[in-house]
Amino acid sequence: MENKFLIDLGIKYGLDSPQTSKIVDLVYQCGLHDLNSREAQRIAGFICEMDLVDKPTEEVIEEMKRKGFIS
Repeated sequence: MENKFLIDLGIKYGLDSPQTSKIVDLVYQCGLHDLNSREAQRIAGFICEMDLVDKPTEEVIEEMKRKGFIS
């Protein structure tokens, strides 16, 4: 985990390595490949703020679709 944003996110929300990896995967599923982009950070923050990290991936994707992150 070398990305400063991910390190800060992990500290703020107490994320472990698998949770951080899941967030990265979900951001990539939204079609974003630059974790330093504003949109990627907004999505990652949303996932953490809504406490979606430990939910099944399918539920997280559905919630992200409802919020307009994924079309």
